[in-house]
Amino acid sequence: MTLKELKQALDNKEKIVWNDPDPINGNDYTVQKIWNVNELTAMIHYGNGKMLSEAEVYLSELSLI
Repeated sequence: MTLKELKQALDNKEKIVWNDPDPINGNDYTVQKIWNVNELTAMIHYGNGKMLSEAEVYLSELSLI
């Protein structure tokens, strides 16, 4: 995903998922919050429920659900 695509997805309130390059079986990688976005990376909260995980990810690892 590019920065432009991410901005459009956020404007349209589309669901985004993180395609973790080293996934853990059973984890939910649905993005709940995005901040500190730049041309290459973003900070995200991902998961489901009260306990969310945090990661700095490459924009190229994000996609629409």
